[in-house]
Amino acid sequence: MAYTVLARKYRPQSFEDLVGQEHVARTLENAIESNRVAHAFLFTGVRGVGKTTTARLLAKALNCEEGPTPTPCNACDPCRDITAGVDVDVQEIDGASNNSVEDVRRLQESLPYRPQRDRYKIVIVDEVHMLSAGAFNAFLKTLEEPPDHVKFIFATTESHKVPVTIRSRCQQYDFRLIPHRLIAGRVSEILAAEDLSADEEAISVVAREAAGSMRDALTLLDQLVAISHERITANTVATSLGIADREALYGVAGAVLRGDGAAVVASVDGLANRSVDMQHFARQLLQLVRDLVVLKLDAGDPAEWVPEEHDAAQALIDDVDILELQRVFRATSTVMDEMAQSPNPKLMLEMGLVRVATRPPLQSVAELLARLDGLRGQSGPGGGGARKPPPRKPAPKPRKEPSVKAKTPEQPPEPEPEPQTATPDPSQPIKPATRHSGGFQTSSGDVLTPIRRAALQEWEGLVSNLQRKQPALAAVLEHGVPKAVGPDRIVLSFQDGSFYGRQAESPDSIEAIKRVAEEQLGGRPEIEIRFDAPHEGATKTVAAVAAQRKEAEVDAKRKEALNHPRVRDAMDVFPEAAGKLDVHVEAD
Repeated sequence: MAYTVLARKYRPQSFEDLVGQEHVARTLENAIESNRVAHAFLFTGVRGVGKTTTARLLAKALNCEEGPTPTPCNACDPCRDITAGVDVDVQEIDGASNNSVEDVRRLQESLPYRPQRDRYKIVIVDEVHMLSAGAFNAFLKTLEEPPDHVKFIFATTESHKVPVTIRSRCQQYDFRLIPHRLIAGRVSEILAAEDLSADEEAISVVAREAAGSMRDALTLLDQLVAISHERITANTVATSLGIADREALYGVAGAVLRGDGAAVVASVDGLANRSVDMQHFARQLLQLVRDLVVLKLDAGDPAEWVPEEHDAAQALIDDVDILELQRVFRATSTVMDEMAQSPNPKLMLEMGLVRVATRPPLQSVAELLARLDGLRGQSGPGGGGARKPPPRKPAPKPRKEPSVKAKTPEQPPEPEPEPQTATPDPSQPIKPATRHSGGFQTSSGDVLTPIRRAALQEWEGLVSNLQRKQPALAAVLEHGVPKAVGPDRIVLSFQDGSFYGRQAESPDSIEAIKRVAEEQLGGRPEIEIRFDAPHEGATKTVAAVAAQRKEAEVDAKRKEALNHPRVRDAMDVFPEAAGKLDVHVEAD
């Protein structure tokens, strides 16, 4: 007797045997029990997840001699003939080879006649998206009002290619990818039924390589059974498929996470000597890093892991921060993109993983700001002394100044005193916004040092918030230099005579800034608008920062274009063009 492959031999014969599609099986069973079976169905999903199998199960459930029943007997003539694919009243049509209008018309001519034996005449059209536009149009009327004894079941892997006029006339069922653990469990059952043995790791690799398709898993299992004389091992699976074994995969992942570039190079060379597909290995590594992130978050299903693999993965991430794992995932994804564009994937993988392994350590923003504050506090008159200035005595409370201060062009500019390093005498009145060696000394006695990046970021957030509510005002404020940004006070500087400054100091603008500051900073600060000489406005504005970012993006795109493999190949052919290429970057 001819050999029957495992995918056909162990095809589900009841809705209970349908693995991973319980939502479809339950809905169809309820429809049959309540006698509410539609006249047309559309089964969608990737290959090998059970669409055609479910169509045959539905045909058996409707035509079984004991039915209609959600549990066909599989013993009567209709059940046996449908299982064998020879039932005269159940037509299975290939949409790829019967896709013309004439094919649909011949089918329609046979539909008015009653079934020869069965209860229903059932038409199963596989790969229905391959029908021509004319064939779909010819189906419309028949599909909307078919004879009572006719049922249509369409199956497709590309539902977006099926016209909406067809989809609207069908009940649509979306078949999901089958989870890894369910495929592994089904493979184990079939191995037991076939009196074969395999390592848990080998079964896990088979389930993982199937990528959600039960048919792919069983086809791969057939191949491994033919290769293995006794027990199927993970090494057998890796060798036959040309993929890296799990030990090598974990070795590379461990070297990357430890920062051992030499071990990365040695491991990749070893994989290349065993003829491992580098693109496939990169995908395996990316999937492993993703699994490590999920394991670190304790968000996955422990049943998805083989016990030995789970212990090895846990050992890899014990001393690794979650942010580092995310960086490695992002960097590995970039390496995969570079490999796809390179004629030498092995070289790009090797050097890309070395780059990931030798990445600099992460430092938190709070730590960096603390270090900057420490350096600023240690700098003395000479620019680096360790002596800290003595604490300043509290100044007497000065006369309350207006909340909005602006120097009009008619006022003469205030003379700049000589730079001072000592604290002003508290007994002397302090002039508003006096130029100081460390910045500006305000009426409250505070010295505003040149703006730090944290303040600029706060101001960027305020302007971005205003952009959604009052874009015109945001366009004005992005030209101001934020000297201080906080819940109690915001000091904004414009160049002397600036049109933007005059717009910003209007009462409506001040009130809008206070409202958005209250939302973002938690308080209604006093707003101070200043007009300074041009040389005093050197600190970056939001508009200047945005322009620099845009310029950096353009430069990055220009460098990326010049480093493209095809451009480098062209430069090898035309070396005289070196340094003369003009790269034009289209505006977004």
